[in-house]
Amino acid sequence: METFEANEQKKMENPLKKWVVILGILSVILFITTLIFGVKSCSKSRVETQMTAVTAEKDSLSIELQALLAEHERIKAEAGELAEQMSEKDSIIMANAAEIQKLIAQQADYNKIKKQLARLQNISKEYVEEMNKLIEENKVLKEENTQLNESLTKSREENTQMAKSNENLTAKINTAAKLKAYNIRTTGVYKKSKKGDEVATDKASKVRRIKTTFTLAENSLIEPGALNVYCRVSVPGDGRVLTPGKSDAYTFMHDGQRLQYTAKSSVNYVNKAENVTMYWDLREGDKAVKGTYIIQVYSDDSLLGETRMILQ
Repeated sequence: METFEANEQKKMENPLKKWVVILGILSVILFITTLIFGVKSCSKSRVETQMTAVTAEKDSLSIELQALLAEHERIKAEAGELAEQMSEKDSIIMANAAEIQKLIAQQADYNKIKKQLARLQNISKEYVEEMNKLIEENKVLKEENTQLNESLTKSREENTQMAKSNENLTAKINTAAKLKAYNIRTTGVYKKSKKGDEVATDKASKVRRIKTTFTLAENSLIEPGALNVYCRVSVPGDGRVLTPGKSDAYTFMHDGQRLQYTAKSSVNYVNKAENVTMYWDLREGDKAVKGTYIIQVYSDDSLLGETRMILQ
């Protein structure tokens, strides 16, 4: 009896133990699986965190690079034409920047990129220092050029003023050196007898001679010596000049023109005032016409003056 019950009890315990073993095995498997997935999850999370950090660091380096390039372009723009003198170092900066951008795009080692960027920052700093020095030197040079130009302008103005003063002085000297005549007078005269004194008249019918007198002014600037003076008498109406003849022998040159003269006189000028008298004798049978006569007195160099005579 006992043997039968014991056998029955053993039969009942064997399945129970079997399920306990199975459940234990499943628990172990579940624990191992959970552990494996947990480790993998932690590893993945850690890798993802590291990848995010690296990406952020590289983005930061990219931002630094772009800021450096933007500042570099600003400095170049402000420098204007002076930037051309720094073209070699500018090329080095741009080449290094392109290399760093390539490394960032290739997801290269962060430390390598950072090292390259630090090197580029040093080159950029040298560029800025050299550019500032160049700008300052150019500023000093411009100030010196401005001062030089001001000095040259002032010197030109002084020279121009001096030249004008010299011209004015020369003109004054030339004017002062010209022969002048004053007290120019012309009258009609006749003689009561062949040996009588001249009588002035304004009656055209009585005039036998036209007499012109004047005084050559004293002038120490004129070269002393013989000089010619000419008298031109223009007849009323047609303005015809009374002349001894029609040939060039009775002409003189003035301002490029050949002029006829009425009378000519050679004077030995010694820089002192000199009285001169010149005549025009009417030919036998000629009569003076009524009206206003214009009388001009010339030297070889200039018009000395003029006067008028009215005959009635």
